[in-house]
Amino acid sequence: MPSSSHDGSIFYVPLCFALWYALNVAYNVTNKWALNDVRDYVASRTNGPSSALPLTIGCLQFGVGSIYSCVVWASGARGPVPHAAELSDVVARVRRALRRRGSGGGTATAHAPRTGSPPSPAGLRGTLRIAVYHTLGQLCTILCLSSNSIGFAHVIKAMEPLFSALASRIVLGQTMDTRVYLSLVPVVGGVVLACSGSDEFSWTSFWYGMGSNFFFAMRAIASKVVMDTSSSPPGRRGLDAPKDEEDEPLNVEREEDGNDDVVKNSELGDANGNENAPVGLSPANLFGAVTCASLVLSIPLALIFEGGILTEIVRVAVATGSVDGGERGRGGRETIFMNTVASGLFHYLNNEVMYLVLSNVHPITLAVGNTMKRVFIIMAGVLVFATPVSFQTAIGSAIAIGGVFVYSLMKQWYGSSGSSAGACGAKIL
Repeated sequence: MPSSSHDGSIFYVPLCFALWYALNVAYNVTNKWALNDVRDYVASRTNGPSSALPLTIGCLQFGVGSIYSCVVWASGARGPVPHAAELSDVVARVRRALRRRGSGGGTATAHAPRTGSPPSPAGLRGTLRIAVYHTLGQLCTILCLSSNSIGFAHVIKAMEPLFSALASRIVLGQTMDTRVYLSLVPVVGGVVLACSGSDEFSWTSFWYGMGSNFFFAMRAIASKVVMDTSSSPPGRRGLDAPKDEEDEPLNVEREEDGNDDVVKNSELGDANGNENAPVGLSPANLFGAVTCASLVLSIPLALIFEGGILTEIVRVAVATGSVDGGERGRGGRETIFMNTVASGLFHYLNNEVMYLVLSNVHPITLAVGNTMKRVFIIMAGVLVFATPVSFQTAIGSAIAIGGVFVYSLMKQWYGSSGSSAGACGAKIL
């Protein structure tokens, strides 16, 4: 239900949903266009096997999101840069080490004690841990999309609630009501039915999709631990923090957006009046910091696994004196650049709008909206790329997506069974 802050406009929430859907569809379509164009470009410029360079595209998309975040931080529109104190401390330590090494390892000089506010209790390591899972999850998603259609990839990703439930049980010790677990049966059955009836089924794409589900589920757990640590009183942080009366100290909600997840803490940040929240660690700030860290983490992965192809493209371009390939409208560098930049921007803005949706609707309304969003993405993929869909695949996809919706409702209605090992109030949709 809409929050009171926007009760004056009955169109605010519908417009947020419409923009959210549009950005999701735009990301998936432009991302697929970029992958297809890169594959055509590589095929026309090299003699080896064709590749869509999904890791490189993912790295560039992280770069676009990082630039957007830095521009917002520089403008002062979103508060201070997350972990600025810790990053400054790391830089200072590196400078001192280089200075001592340059002076031949002389005696260390005394330094004034550190003053000012302490670093964020969430810690830079916690954010980096989230970034590792985010990077691997997003890259697996792009790998899945590069080797199959948008519709197939999103049917596979419909199984993410299963991974989330298992990760919550194993890592956090959260045991949910039996009815919640039973609601996952149609999700698994629908995915199996859709895959068995699909002519485009690929084990490579399937396992990339499963990898994406696993890493995003682990990212949600890591995000919850960071948020728990941030809002717990000193000395009682992390998984050892006590449960409050509602067993939901943070009201953390994780929403799967088709290509990555966003984490919302409705009580986090100075803007919402939480005195325990560290400055600069609002959900939007945390996502920006994670995106920047993911850029750094994805660069070596792209160079290691796709550096050979990139080197060959440069070699051929230098030898032939041309850097373009194919028609300008398809497979050319301008088209590839525009689609890659657009997909990176749409991906980041999608998460920005997600925060607006999360803060203005009831979780059940959000569950309905998320279910419809996935339907729109699959339909857009079928229409734009003329992907054939068998009757069995369509039925299985409908069952799986409907199962995700039922699972979301069951999570809201029944929650956990009360045998949680810690403060596990996560609402995983």
